[in-house]
Amino acid sequence: MQLIKSGCVSDAIEKYLKTPEFRKNISNEKTKIQYDYQLRRLMGTTLKGAGNLEQKVGTIPIRALNVAKCQKVYWALVESVSSGSDGIRFANYTIQIVTRVWNVLMKYDLLEKNPWGFVERSKAAPRNTVWMPEHFKQFLTMAFSIDKWRNIGLLVRINVELGQRIEDIRMSEWCNYNFDEKIYTREVIQKTKERIPGIPLSDSLIRMLIDQKEHYGFQNWVVPNPYRLKPYSEQNISRTFRKIMDEAKLPKELQLRDIRRTVLTDLANHGATDTEIMAYSGHKSRESLMPYVCISTHQARNAADKRNFSMDDDEWI
Repeated sequence: MQLIKSGCVSDAIEKYLKTPEFRKNISNEKTKIQYDYQLRRLMGTTLKGAGNLEQKVGTIPIRALNVAKCQKVYWALVESVSSGSDGIRFANYTIQIVTRVWNVLMKYDLLEKNPWGFVERSKAAPRNTVWMPEHFKQFLTMAFSIDKWRNIGLLVRINVELGQRIEDIRMSEWCNYNFDEKIYTREVIQKTKERIPGIPLSDSLIRMLIDQKEHYGFQNWVVPNPYRLKPYSEQNISRTFRKIMDEAKLPKELQLRDIRRTVLTDLANHGATDTEIMAYSGHKSRESLMPYVCISTHQARNAADKRNFSMDDDEWI
């Protein structure tokens, strides 16, 4: 392979998409799709130059790409998304990906430097949205009232209790649920490759799962698409979830991914330690857990109760 000297940003990205680092090292198909999407959004982003002349990022010559221009691209990415915090998250992730792209191409001696690695990024405000009990009730009532939505309802019901990633619940099999010991286990979590040693299951959820097995026990998946008898795709889950949300007239800011944060925050509110929550969630470290736990007054009260602080007024005199 020859050094990319006369090419542009799009040429470099297309080269990367053909490398083993993209085609083979990224085993998760969802991640590949996300990388491809972010990089194409990057290439299609418009920069305004002198005299208000516009230029697509993909057409920028490699020779002309410096840190200052990369920084301008970053802010253009931020502004391409309507919400401020969402724009920052989108831009940060895109820069993370394109930095990796340039590093891979440098490894193959196709590029000489990586200006993307010096881009200064903003810190997005953490997402703190959680579901309230009445939200879950409204959602599940609607989902269970229509046969074609029932399995999405059960998927959400499982996750309201277990607080796992939707990816793991949609791909869960009957072997992950031990009805005798009343626990959910998973040897390999899809994202982190860690394991869930065992989360207790409530009697009510076990009854629902036993009923589900009577209908779907002839195949492996616990909450399959009822028409295809295979796991729902992420896109299909998202579309159906939004339809149920709209019918139930629930707030639009609530998202499926917020259920995990809700469950883990609720555990913290009830006094669970970080280590106990990590045994539940499968996080590798406290740092990776923190974005999923919203600090609350409940936790401050728990801390105060544990401190059990008391001092009579006359002790201050």
